[in-house]
Amino acid sequence: MAPTTRERIMTEALRLFGEQGFAKTSVAQIERAAGLSSGAGGLYRHFRSKDELLVEAVSARLSERGALRLFLAPDFSIAATLAPEGSLVDKLTALCRIGLDRIDHDRDVNRILMRDNSVPADMLEVFRQQEYAVVMPVVTRGLAELAGDHGRAQDWEATAAVLVGAIAHFWLISDIFDGDHPANVEAERYLRATAEMIAARLEGAGNTQEDRR
Repeated sequence: MAPTTRERIMTEALRLFGEQGFAKTSVAQIERAAGLSSGAGGLYRHFRSKDELLVEAVSARLSERGALRLFLAPDFSIAATLAPEGSLVDKLTALCRIGLDRIDHDRDVNRILMRDNSVPADMLEVFRQQEYAVVMPVVTRGLAELAGDHGRAQDWEATAAVLVGAIAHFWLISDIFDGDHPANVEAERYLRATAEMIAARLEGAGNTQEDRR
């Protein structure tokens, strides 16, 4: 099914906001990219303002859950699904890979969020509620599940924040350098190294509990 005019406007607006910045992108540019008459005001038949367009476009993009949708069910077992025959590091690498794919799916949104200080506060709140508030509990639950009973008392929410931050940083730096990380470390090596460090935290949780007794 062909995209509607509203959908074309949101897609092109996100792309331009990501490439040029929110403040530097004009309504006329968005209209032209979406196949409308530039400067004729066609955008305003669908959105009251450029600010509203940004918020609606970001919200629509983030609602496309893709592979993440499987993990949102409360009774879903992350440990049983991620590399079911693999090691703990394999499972964590798979989780990291899904996270990096998710960030790449939201490429335009992340460029706006991480590089553009001209965006309205409403857009930041949409990202907080529709992305962080959704992703963080999934990652936290996954780490707690992988840790098992011996890691019940650990702060997996903070560990999840570290994991998500590491993946986001890799994507951001690579994107700034046109897709190649300046340390010449490709994605798979980076993700596995991240997984190994998190695995050490998970495996050390049991020892920590014993030490406290």
